[in-house]
Amino acid sequence: MKNIILLLLPVLFLLSGCLSQEPSEVQIHTDECTYCKMVISDGRYTAQLVSDKGKSYPFDSIECMAAYEHTNPGVAEGAKLYVTSFTEPRHWLLVEESDIYKSDDIQSPMGLSLFALRSDSNVPEMIDDAELQTWQQIVQYVTSSWEIR
Repeated sequence: MKNIILLLLPVLFLLSGCLSQEPSEVQIHTDECTYCKMVISDGRYTAQLVSDKGKSYPFDSIECMAAYEHTNPGVAEGAKLYVTSFTEPRHWLLVEESDIYKSDDIQSPMGLSLFALRSDSNVPEMIDDAELQTWQQIVQYVTSSWEIR
């Protein structure tokens, strides 16, 4: 029995290293938001949390991912958070490598007017009032707007 355990430990260790925290493809008009359960309909606003175990949680908006992260700290611990670029739908960006803005010129699916861009991108000219936000500001904004505890 001891020999079997010793043989299985390296195999389990190797398998645990194979877990990927890369984002999965989100199927527009098919996949459902993990938080609000709406069908994901606009690739410019999608977000995704990938747990430390490699499980993907798709969201129809940045605000839904922020609310989910806040209400599910056990799942969010060690997770990678991704957003799509507003100007490059289907291009995944890590939250810490993106700029997230709030703008009343934008109507995101859940109505809090959030969108993301690559950190080295300029805000599109059609958007006049974009305010750069930190992730903590986003979480605070969502939880206070939606009265989430």
